[in-house]
Amino acid sequence: MKKLAKRVLSEDQVTELVCQALEHELGGVQIYRMALKCVQNDELREEWQEFSEATATHVEKLEEDEHLYHPTGWARELWFQSLGMRAVLPPPEETRHVKSTIGAARAKQAAGR
Repeated sequence: MKKLAKRVLSEDQVTELVCQALEHELGGVQIYRMALKCVQNDELREEWQEFSEATATHVEKLEEDEHLYHPTGWARELWFQSLGMRAVLPPPEETRHVKSTIGAARAKQAAGR
């Protein structure tokens, strides 16, 4: 039996995976919304409604509270400043009015972090 090597993901890799999962679920929400407008079979409508609700729940779980991103950005940039490093103030999460995981990742990437 092969031993699986432990692999540690970087913060960027985890962020990318979460963003991909969120994009996938957001697409599912749109698909189920349209499917429910078109479906004529009641049993199928009921099944798709359940799937739609589950998909919406997944989106809620993946999208964190926007108030988390702004203090995180400030803490990171002020920490950089305290170490004598270049800080982006106000942080990109603040200037871009970030409200989602994807937005935070994009703001952080744009700032070169």
